[in-house]
This record gives sequence, structure tokens and C-alpha cells, in this order.
Amino acid sequence: MHDPDSSVSRRTLLAGAAGAALSTLASEAAHAEYEGGDVITAATFIHGIPGRAEDLKAHLLSLSAATRAEAGCVAYDLYQSPETPSEFLRIERWKSSDQLEAHKRMPHLRASFEKRQREGWTTQITVWKRVAEDR
Repeated sequence: MHDPDSSVSRRTLLAGAAGAALSTLASEAAHAEYEGGDVITAATFIHGIPGRAEDLKAHLLSLSAATRAEAGCVAYDLYQSPETPSEFLRIERWKSSDQLEAHKRMPHLRASFEKRQREGWTTQITVWKRVAEDR
């Protein structure tokens, strides 16, 4: 049964988590060499099954090393909601939108998409481009 109030609170929680994570990324000096380019940030919300968060977390973490080794990957980090453990946020930064698109075609990611569908996990992906500040 779908509880509309839980969807609203989940969206509020996820929006807050995304804002905090994106704010942190924007201020990190560690990636300063890419700030002037066409860096693309992808924020992905992954909605798991309550009570099965550890399965989803293990799967998502298994993608990290291979993804970070891909050409164009600047950052790839996973966050878990402390209030709703089956909810995850992944923040990725890529040197270009072409490299992000190439990532989506990689065998490990295609297999992950298929697994997510089989397991009933859903995702929402949004893509962002940093707004440069005049200094």
C-alpha cells in the first residue's frame, strides 16, 4: 500500500541530502583543476526495499572501483540516509557529458541497471552543471 505522506517526507529528505552533498562538492578544492571545464555532476537517488538495505549497499559499493577507474571520472561517492537506510544518494562528477554517457554503456553499469530492475530498486538521476562564480 502506498502512503502519500511517506513519499512527501522521503522526497523532502532526499532533496535535503542532495543539496548538502552538491554544496559540499561545489566547495571542494580537491577538484579545482576541473572547475573551469565542462564538469558534469550526476545526482542519483536509489530507492531500495525496506529491510534489505545491506544488499543494495553492497551492490552499489561494488560499482565504485570500476567506475572510479573509468576515463573522465572525477568523483564517485555513495551516501546512505541515516533515517531511511534503504535510501541512497550517489554523487558523480565527470569531465564531460560524453564521458558520463560512456559510463552508462559500460558492462558493469548495464548489469547493475538490470539487477536493479529485477530487485525492484528504483533510481532517479538528475544531471547538473556547476555555475561559476565571478571572483
